[in-house]
Amino acid sequence: MFTIKETSWLEDFSEAQQDIMEDAFLLEALAWYAVNNGSFMRGERGEYFPLVFKRLCDYLSQHALELHHLRERMGDQP
Repeated sequence: MFTIKETSWLEDFSEAQQDIMEDAFLLEALAWYAVNNGSFMRGERGEYFPLVFKRLCDYLSQHALELHHLRERMGDQP
């Protein structure tokens, strides 16, 4: 069985991919919160919605940039 040796690039790619998946999951949960008019949380916690949304967007942008840099490091390699 042929296996690909974990390289620094592949490890970085895997980490960025995992981060994006986690951020997307959290963003989906936040979207459900918004669609349901914040009914999942009571009290003052709803005021954190914009801050959490902004932070998740920042994380996704950061991870997209990491993937861009990894692609540049990789060049034309598959």
